[in-house]
Amino acid sequence: MLYLVTSLYFAFVGGLLAMTMRVQLSVPSNSFLQADAYNAAVTMHGLIMILWFLSPLGVAFANYIVPLQIGADDLAFPRLNALSYWLYLVSGLMAVAAFVVPGGAFNGGWTAYAPLSSAQYTPGPGPTLTFTGFVLLCVSITVGSINFITTILSKRAPGMTWSKLPIFTWFTLFTQILMLVAFPSILAGLIELISGRVLNMSYLSASAGGALLWDNLFWFFGHPEVYVVLLPAFGAILEILAVFTGRPLSGRNAIIVAAGFLVVPLSIFVWGHHMFVTGIPAVEREAFTATTFAISVPFDVMVLSMIHTLAGGRIRLKTPMLFALGAIIVFIIGGITGVMLASFIVDIALRGTYFVVAHFHYVMAGATIFGLYAATYYWLPKMTGHMYSERLGKLHFVLSFISFNVLYFPMYFLYDMPRRIFTYSAGTGWGSLNMIASVGGIVFALAQIPFLVNILIAVYGRIPSVANPWGAVTPEWKPLALGPIGGLPKTESGGASSAHEQTMSQRPITLAIGGAVTLTGLALLQIGVGVPFMLAGLFLVAWAVIGWAMDDLRGSFKVPEDGPGEKWPAAHVSKVKLGVWTFLSSEVLVFGSLLASYVYIRAYTGADWPAPGTIHPVMVGAVNTMVLLTSSLTALLALRAARAGDKRQILIWMGLTFVLGTAFLVIKGLEWSDLLFLTSYLSPALSKPFTPSSGLPGSTYYLTVGLHAAHVFGGLMVMLYIIRRTLAGKVTKENHRVVELFGLYWAFVDIVWIFVFPLFYLV
Repeated sequence: MLYLVTSLYFAFVGGLLAMTMRVQLSVPSNSFLQADAYNAAVTMHGLIMILWFLSPLGVAFANYIVPLQIGADDLAFPRLNALSYWLYLVSGLMAVAAFVVPGGAFNGGWTAYAPLSSAQYTPGPGPTLTFTGFVLLCVSITVGSINFITTILSKRAPGMTWSKLPIFTWFTLFTQILMLVAFPSILAGLIELISGRVLNMSYLSASAGGALLWDNLFWFFGHPEVYVVLLPAFGAILEILAVFTGRPLSGRNAIIVAAGFLVVPLSIFVWGHHMFVTGIPAVEREAFTATTFAISVPFDVMVLSMIHTLAGGRIRLKTPMLFALGAIIVFIIGGITGVMLASFIVDIALRGTYFVVAHFHYVMAGATIFGLYAATYYWLPKMTGHMYSERLGKLHFVLSFISFNVLYFPMYFLYDMPRRIFTYSAGTGWGSLNMIASVGGIVFALAQIPFLVNILIAVYGRIPSVANPWGAVTPEWKPLALGPIGGLPKTESGGASSAHEQTMSQRPITLAIGGAVTLTGLALLQIGVGVPFMLAGLFLVAWAVIGWAMDDLRGSFKVPEDGPGEKWPAAHVSKVKLGVWTFLSSEVLVFGSLLASYVYIRAYTGADWPAPGTIHPVMVGAVNTMVLLTSSLTALLALRAARAGDKRQILIWMGLTFVLGTAFLVIKGLEWSDLLFLTSYLSPALSKPFTPSSGLPGSTYYLTVGLHAAHVFGGLMVMLYIIRRTLAGKVTKENHRVVELFGLYWAFVDIVWIFVFPLFYLV
């Protein structure tokens, strides 16, 4: 419910920005907005609507409906679920707060192309605050993806086999997998971007490949993001079609294969079609044209299945069904024009025009918004226990559908109007079409009033609902499924049950606020006032993390143990281990993106890079490699001792692992001291300091090695927790999972260094 309300709030913010844009473009030579204000409006509208409205609105329904559909009592990790929400909330507030911070909101376009996103062209902490908010959102999404994937794999009720899994849950799983794959690349790009703005690094502002590096990182995230927002809407539409046609979904298995085994992998290989005009080789253009054409095929399968389901059914035109039909129609229009743009010849001709704006909004905004409106009306009786007004719902649909097409269809005919201009002259002939679009936009905004009224009617119980008003057969509508407003079962006294009381914690919100304050301070470093914020934020983060650990040590937070159920293919893996493996897969993609960025930049600079051994002493790197690899052995011996229940040996080997990890950081610190301050502790003195702002070699080294060192430090903190837990007698032969999970993480940290050492010290 929090996700639903918060996403609608950000829709309101993004919608207001859209209205200012349409007012500005409604007539030629308008002075309602100046260039910078218009650019800020269009930039923040795009970012807010995609990242803080459309994606989280799908997550809202997944959070509520998926546990009910699979027969689970909750998501796998309740505290992580709360952390995911609070990170989402504070990240969005940070992005919006950028409007009132020195430098103002970011106005370099929602794609943040380099070098427009650098401090040189968009100075001040305001834009940086937006980017740091985006970082927190990436963390929120990663935490949420781990939770959903683990839940669906490990918490399905007995009998809920994969073949019986409801279609919405299937599409949620596909969405979360895409999130886990797509967001690490943009997180790596944001780290590079923020480091350039705050620490004067030159990763993305470099003339040698910096702009194209951002293009690759952004669109490797950006195009899968289209399906991240689209798939939950499609999952809801498919559920609704089956209910309101009174027949099983046609080609259900084909739809699952098309979405999960074609859309998900293919979406990762189409990012280059956003780069047709950047000068990439012809063979790459042809390859990305082919993959873009190919990804239309699984959507053809899904749309044909929808049409076949409609053709053989007895259709009930209730409000959810009307919005589902509207979503299908606007998706078909947007999809046809998308296939046109798949050809790089057509794409080059239309790139950067309002034809692309129209296509984008028909697919990503129209199909998604109408699909999620359908989901809202469909599940609102379940979530509130009351019905909405059907008359208001149909009024909402008619006004929204007509005005949406009046708003965006004229843009297809503005194929010669550049999409990033804030005004135009009367002689262009664009005035009448823009006026029509602006009128459509105003009506579309006003058309949402019946929607809000309908939500209030349902929430405040004006029209009682029966348990299953639609006659649906999916599990969430069964009488035993948890009830209205949050789904919390009630005790005799009317409060939440003790089981749910034991899964409530203040740590997630404290951690989220601490992270937000810390990153706000990082942004404010640009005007010299960030240090107090960073110190306060780090204190809150430490307070929350220590409190989280102490809650576990005291046993004051209880997560219900998994019962028997359908767990294939993870039948012999605990949900915690499954969550850790999922987390590590996202970490692999973050470091993979950073290391790929390094290789990409090195390929552009070639011989201009310092020769091996001239900056980073090979012997120091080799010694640190041996230290870290040895720590993997001691961590393994600690696990062996834990399996044997030998408390003394656990403490010895875990303590030795801690000493080796600390030694690694000390050696790294001495090496950095040599490079930054010419102290000559471990290496010959350089002629001048080697700093993060020492061109691309300095930027790439400090960023990558620094992030790895942060992971080592995090591992040291976990070791202290394990040692404390062992001393308390809570690591035993029967319960040593924490040592095993730490071993997985520490092995990952060591493997990353195996790649870092040769790339930075030997090549």
